[in-house]
Amino acid sequence: MISWRIIVNVGMPPALNMAVDEAIFIRLRQGKSQPTIRFYNWEPATASFGYNQEINKEISIDFLQSRNLGYVRRPTGGRLVLHDQEITYAVIAPVKFQFQGNITASYAAISQALAAGFGYLGIKVDFEKGSLSPAQQRESSNPCFSSSSRYELNYQHRKIVGSAQVRKDDYLLQHGSILLDKDQSGIAWIIPDLSAEQRLKLAHYLGRKTVAVNHILEKTVTFQEGVEAFIQGFRSAWNNDHFHQEKDLEEEEKILAGELAENKYSRMEWNAKK
Repeated sequence: MISWRIIVNVGMPPALNMAVDEAIFIRLRQGKSQPTIRFYNWEPATASFGYNQEINKEISIDFLQSRNLGYVRRPTGGRLVLHDQEITYAVIAPVKFQFQGNITASYAAISQALAAGFGYLGIKVDFEKGSLSPAQQRESSNPCFSSSSRYELNYQHRKIVGSAQVRKDDYLLQHGSILLDKDQSGIAWIIPDLSAEQRLKLAHYLGRKTVAVNHILEKTVTFQEGVEAFIQGFRSAWNNDHFHQEKDLEEEEKILAGELAENKYSRMEWNAKK
């Protein structure tokens, strides 16, 4: 059994969002923080790219700055994601109990909880049965939501969640995007060095391959309503575990997150390191 802390953060900038996830991850490995499920969104809308990707192949910084959009390199792998009107989740935990086994097994456990959350919203999702190789995961021409890794979630063959994970010292950090109001077609204007025709084709393709919660349901779901459904999904899927919700981080986590945001995630040395 795991005792989970649930935290909900609203409107954080990209560097701080990634810093908070890593701060909890670091302190959990030190035995100073609790296993955590965190839900958050982004202000401003942000393009994030995977740890192993090259910034100049993934994003046009000039375009993002001209639209007042953010960008950040994640500590996890995976590929390019546009975080805009979504629910982002993070699961930060020891590799034991439901997470025993390889990365695929932990993806499956988290996806089961997310699928239960979609069920509370009235959406029946399917588990992806295929898989992507590590090389495919890193392809800049293959954004995160253009295809699904094994155990990621689809709705009627369209991807609705994209996730990535990192492991250290028998602990994992997995976070991912749950599309709420927008699909991923906007990525077509973020990737550099495409012709106008290529951008239109990619936007059309991503529009067909991805779907948001509020494109499916007749009633509009707010961020908070969606978060409540997914909290209930985790509680029901992992019903042997204990859950409690906290309003904020611990003070030491805040201090470390601030340091990581300032000295790592907001700096070009990190974002352009590849």
